[in-house]
Amino acid sequence: MYTLDEKDKIIVFTGPYGAGRKTVADMVGETLGMQRVIPYTTRNRRSVEVDGQDYHFVTEEEFTRMKRNQEFIETLELDTILYGIKESEIEDYLRENGKIYLILNHYGAEIVKKAYGEHVVRICIHADRDTILNNQRRRGYSDEVIQCHLHYYEEEMAYKDCCEHAFANNDLAHTVFNVSEVVDTYLNRNLIPDGSPTI
Repeated sequence: MYTLDEKDKIIVFTGPYGAGRKTVADMVGETLGMQRVIPYTTRNRRSVEVDGQDYHFVTEEEFTRMKRNQEFIETLELDTILYGIKESEIEDYLRENGKIYLILNHYGAEIVKKAYGEHVVRICIHADRDTILNNQRRRGYSDEVIQCHLHYYEEEMAYKDCCEHAFANNDLAHTVFNVSEVVDTYLNRNLIPDGSPTI
């Protein structure tokens, strides 16, 4: 088993579904050279999702086999759907470059925080309910799907106070810039203000 280095960092992006957490996370991850760890789930893939980019979509049989083999940090059942994160993937990616990120709901964020403690920095990306509602309508989601997305809105917002940092995603470019600045302080990259490496 890989023993985490003192400098290893796990950045967890959380917050209400539809607030832009994935968009922000992926842009920050690309900017700062972080590898994303993709969770596994037994739910059906939505039309806008890509297997291996949003989740690893697996059957219940596959999930059960991996769980039986103790491949997951911990598993979560939510609305009869199973979710899990492979311990080996977290540790392999950390061994490679010492910094990774995940995009999780508050249940998953709490699991990772309990497992890896001070190595984990949770960042809540949030928006008000009306903004999320309007954004999802513009994307063509049905009212039924939108209500499903908003079902855990209050819980996700309440978890904001447990996170190390929280950002209201009112302007994507500003949010990405501000989050990148904060995350960069945790990565020990030894950058000076103009972005040039120190000597």
